[in-house]
Amino acid sequence: MNTRVATISGCALALCLAAAAPAAERTNLRVLERAAAHLGLRGPVPLDSLEYVASGRYYQFSQAPAPELPWPEFTVDGYVATLDFARNAVHSKYHRVQVQEAGRARPHSEQTMDQYARDGVTWNLAPGPVAMPINLVERGAELWGSPQGFVSAALQNNPTIDLRRDGSARVSFMAGKNRYEADLSREGDVTRFSTIMDSPVLGDTPIEFRYSNYRDFNGVRFPAAIERRVAGLPWYQLAVSEVRVNTAPPFETPAQIAANPEPEVARVEVTDLAPGVLLFGGGTHNSVIVEQSAGLIVIEAPLNEERSEDILREIHQRFGAKKILGVINTHTHFDHAGGLRTFVAEGIPVITHQRNAAYFEVAWKQPRTLKPDRLAKSPRPVSFRTFTDKLLLDDAGHPVEIHRIVGSGHNDAFAMVYLPKQRILIEADAWTPTPAGARPPAVVNPLWINLYENVTRLGLDVRTIAPLHGAVQTIDALRAAIRPAT
Repeated sequence: MNTRVATISGCALALCLAAAAPAAERTNLRVLERAAAHLGLRGPVPLDSLEYVASGRYYQFSQAPAPELPWPEFTVDGYVATLDFARNAVHSKYHRVQVQEAGRARPHSEQTMDQYARDGVTWNLAPGPVAMPINLVERGAELWGSPQGFVSAALQNNPTIDLRRDGSARVSFMAGKNRYEADLSREGDVTRFSTIMDSPVLGDTPIEFRYSNYRDFNGVRFPAAIERRVAGLPWYQLAVSEVRVNTAPPFETPAQIAANPEPEVARVEVTDLAPGVLLFGGGTHNSVIVEQSAGLIVIEAPLNEERSEDILREIHQRFGAKKILGVINTHTHFDHAGGLRTFVAEGIPVITHQRNAAYFEVAWKQPRTLKPDRLAKSPRPVSFRTFTDKLLLDDAGHPVEIHRIVGSGHNDAFAMVYLPKQRILIEADAWTPTPAGARPPAVVNPLWINLYENVTRLGLDVRTIAPLHGAVQTIDALRAAIRPAT
């Protein structure tokens, strides 16, 4: 059997070959040898790769429509996973369409996902190669958490094996900082696999794969049902229809990805929206700084600690030691909340809807062993200032109003920020303007309509909109974008 595994230090995808187990441990290793034969790893031809075809459901991690709800659901078809054990590579491609829940007006969302990893480097085609280092553990789990991948890797990585009286076993091994663990049936089927990945919001986030309904596919035993869970919630539910053996076409890491596998966070670029109001852009997500007489208000801490550190560095360069009074969070989606803990580590209060505060209080208590952040290294109490419908942060020159966005299909604990003196609205995800030169959607996005309805309902005299994705716009541009529906 060919069980080659690439060796790259410190990478969850790359599993280092362990020294031969002492003789006393060989008895326990028999459970893995039995599983290898049972799963087709001991056939006359080495099992270098495996491809499976599936369909089912996907649930979008980190984007729950309310803090306490599951991840939003998508249908999945044409799912093809290529598990290339010999080359330490994995490729998954599938088509997904978001399920429209009753009572929640969402835009139509449909994508073809094309995801790759090889030798510790991860990227998507979208359509060109885009580095995705944050997905390294997830891709490694798909490869080495598969039944054949796990057994193959465990045999080479000095596993710990706990035998049970019924002949089943729990097997685990370390790969870098990650512990990979699986349950094996008495016959040798892998029934459950687990590991953890890092999340800026949740810290050490459990991943669990459950395998059932094993069948013979082209001489290889493989589960016909795959259920993946993340953070205790459904993630993928796949029904396997076909398995192909040793047919995986080789692929290389794109040159631009190999040269820069972990791109730096984009530099903060500052734009004046009005005297005392600054837009901090320069990347995929924006923040806004408002200068009040008593100190500064920061609107949104997106992405991760690296982005928040850049924002804080820019603030200190421009405003010196001026106090930051609070950081406003619009909603709990992880790309808009991943940098909050950095502000908490500085002793800065978090201003958010009360439902979000309850969620963060629980989420931020989770362990952070994979990637300890500043708050994990130097814990301190979190100070929240919450609201339900409206909160006024008063000031003579720069009052700040925070309003709940009512009835949005995007999120149920969702806020926008209005600066009445400057007539500026700051919002995230309720309207992401169509980029210049791009064709507007054929059907008007209901989130855009809902945003304008909320502005009208509250009687806000908006002249300028500062989206937290994209370029600054006028209120007339929003009216034009929704005109076909009004």
